[in-house]
Amino acid sequence: MEKRGFTLLEVLIAVVILTVGIAALTWAFSAGMFATTDVENVDLALNIAQAKMEEIKNTAFASIADSGPTADPDFSDFNVTVDAATGNDPMQVDVTVSWNVKGGSTSIVLTTLVADL
Repeated sequence: MEKRGFTLLEVLIAVVILTVGIAALTWAFSAGMFATTDVENVDLALNIAQAKMEEIKNTAFASIADSGPTADPDFSDFNVTVDAATGNDPMQVDVTVSWNVKGGSTSIVLTTLVADL
């Protein structure tokens, strides 16, 4: 008479392997979601900085001055700072956009030169 089926040990090993696999997939999806959020925030920060640069471009040379950090009016989680090297022609202008991330904060900086024409 032949016995067929799985032993308890075989079932337990299969359950452990399946559990480890599911845990790894869950971790991978979670890490992917955080990475997607980070990329979206960097893209949004670049757009905010570029919009501020365009605003500075349309400002009279003598009126360009340091400002910030101030919250962006449309995205309150992002702070914008303008650093202008006044007294120079051309003037170096740095626009820094910073925001909070898990474990701290991060920022991006766009730099340009503005000349008095």
